[in-house]
Amino acid sequence: MQYLEYKLDAGPGGMHTPYWIDDGGYWLNGANHTMVGCTKDNQEHKIPDTVTKLTAAEVETRAVAIHGVTPMKKQEGDGVTMTEMTEAEVRTAVQAWVTSHS
Repeated sequence: MQYLEYKLDAGPGGMHTPYWIDDGGYWLNGANHTMVGCTKDNQEHKIPDTVTKLTAAEVETRAVAIHGVTPMKKQEGDGVTMTEMTEAEVRTAVQAWVTSHS
């Protein structure tokens, strides 16, 4: 699996995830409007050269940096209350995502 930092594409129906992303929309960086997604290693399509390819460690570092500026939140057991995640929780969430997409 390849981990990619990308921006949404503009199309006739509005903004959408690029077609070369298999699963995306993770860890929005509001400062530059980028997100993380992934695609298969041996895809049959071209990924633009301007797209940043990330390692699993870089995905985690990026998410922690974003969390430092805009804290990520989690839903509490009541299904309504949102509380800030700790850095450890962010790291655990990213690691779980990477594992499920490996």
